[in-house]
Formats: sequence, structure tokens, C-alpha cells
Amino acid sequence: MRLGKIDEKIFQEVIYPHLGEVHEEVIVRPQHGVDTGAIDLGNGKVLVVKSDPVFIVPQFGFKKASWFAVHILASDVMTSGIPPRYALIDLNLPPKISDEEFKEIWIGLHEAMKEIGVMVVGGHTGVYEGTDYPMVGGFVMMGIGDKEKLGMPSKVKVGDDVVMTKGPAIEATALLVNLYPSYFEKRLSKEVFREAYELYWQMSCWKDGLIASNVGIHLMHDATEGGVFGALTEIARVTNKRLTIYEEKLFMRREVKEVTDLVNIDPWVSISEGTMMIITDKGEEVKKELAKNGIESEVIGKVTDEVVGGETVLVKKDGSKKKIEHPEEDPFWRAFFELAKQVS
Repeated sequence: MRLGKIDEKIFQEVIYPHLGEVHEEVIVRPQHGVDTGAIDLGNGKVLVVKSDPVFIVPQFGFKKASWFAVHILASDVMTSGIPPRYALIDLNLPPKISDEEFKEIWIGLHEAMKEIGVMVVGGHTGVYEGTDYPMVGGFVMMGIGDKEKLGMPSKVKVGDDVVMTKGPAIEATALLVNLYPSYFEKRLSKEVFREAYELYWQMSCWKDGLIASNVGIHLMHDATEGGVFGALTEIARVTNKRLTIYEEKLFMRREVKEVTDLVNIDPWVSISEGTMMIITDKGEEVKKELAKNGIESEVIGKVTDEVVGGETVLVKKDGSKKKIEHPEEDPFWRAFFELAKQVS
């Protein structure tokens, strides 16, 4: 098996057919390209659930790293349209951790969760041989909300708008510059370097999703591994729809363009936690509300047809059309390892 998330083939062959006992109240089951599960509680309420590794990168500083660990998961839960409220956390910590470092991690987690209204309701904490950063345990978040606000593949209709927030490669840019600041500081203008470095705090789409869900959404998906184009193809596949995307509507932050050009990676297929893809019948209204809260977005396309297996088509500025394929790999990792060799 390759590094990173398993591919769809393994998911469909091994995981999806073997989910234990099947319960009818589970209305959103595990699916490739869908971030959360959902359980119908009756009386118009649903419980949404999501798990992730606890991802702590000491180089960021433990408090800063803890903020990101919280927002990786909170962003996933928020794709459902229901905000997270409760958390379970399992910390399997390496023996080299000090008491002070643990305190910094825990206070960082606490502060980040309090900021978004999430409470820890259980978990496990221990120090064990064979563990190391960045994956130091497991994290679960849950939320309870109105069923009518829940985003589901079945709600996506022909004619819906496709909205993108923040642009591509937010995470790729922020992680590379925060991990290797001296490399980029020498190669970027002072202003662009500062923008790229501070982009770290944009690696969350919790707020994007909350705002959009209050307007009305049919489905949301954050653009993690595989980036914007990967997220779009996953949405198309899980909904059995054709997404038509217009090149003239795509936008990119200048610091993202400069950093991705420097390391020679395609920003549109690079990891982008912080970018939310929103399928809604109220695209312009969602865009307006996001703008009121300082979040750049654009209606970049439409759901245009029913297509078994899904399809994503890019209409270029000259009017020609190109099918967007799901990337085989995320180029961020190549850039990450190449920079690690250069700066070591």
C-alpha cells in the first residue's frame, strides 16, 4: 500500500462491504469523498460524526500545532452542515515528551476547541514506546443538528452552483513556508513571505462551512489531499453528476502562486485544508455572506448533468473543454521531501 490515504479501489473492495452490523438509522454511511457519517436521531435531528489522527508537528510549536489538529477535524465535521460540539481524544504520546510539552499541547487543544464551541467528553491519554510525531493518537468530533441542514450526496441537483472558498493550495503553501521559513524568506519578497507564513491560520474551513450552512447547502467537501480538483472529482463521483467548472472564475492568492511556482507543484491538485467546496442552490447568496465575514469565494461552476460515476469538466477561457481527472498523487509530498533534503 502507498503512503497516505487509501485509494478508492481499496475502500470499495475492503472497507465499504464490511462495516459490521448495518443499522438503518445511519443515513450517511462511509463513502469515498464524503467526510462525515450521519445518524438519524428522530424528531428532525441528526448526529454527525468524524474521526482523524491527532496530527501534531513540533516544529510549529506545540500550541500552534494543536490549533491545526483541532481545525483539521472540525473542518471535516463542518462539511456536513452541522457544527461540531463534542470531542473524544486518544493521545498516544512518545516517551520523549516532557510534562511541559504535554501541558502546552493540551492547553492548545482546549483553547482551540473552546473557540469553536467544542467540549471534550471522553478519551484516553498515555505515553508508549513505538509512537512518534506527527501522528500521536486519534480524535473524534460529533455534532447534533437539524436534519434539514445536513449536506448529503442525494441532495445535490442539476442546476446547483459550485462555490470555492479561499482558492487552491492553502495548506500546501502554509505548511511548506512554516516548516522551511529560511528557504522561502530568501526567495520571496518580505510582504509575500509574511502573507504565506500567516496563511497557516487560514487552514480551517470551519467558519466557511458554518456561514454557508446558515444560508443553505446541499453538500460540502474540504479540499484536502488532491486539492481543489481532487475534491471536485470526488464530489462528482459520489453524486453521479457532471460538474462544469469555468476557468475564468478560478482565483488564486498571490502568495500561493509564488510558493507553488518556486517548488514547481500544481496548486490545483495540492493539499488545501482551508478551502471548502460548496454545492448549493444559493451560490451568490453564500458568496455574499462569506464576503461579509472576510472570506473570499467565487461561484466557479454548476452541476450540469446526471452522469453515472460522475464527471468534472473544465471550460477553458478559449471555450475548449478538458476533463478533470482525480490526481494520482498529491505533489505537496514530493516538494516536502525535496525541501527536507535541501535544508538538512
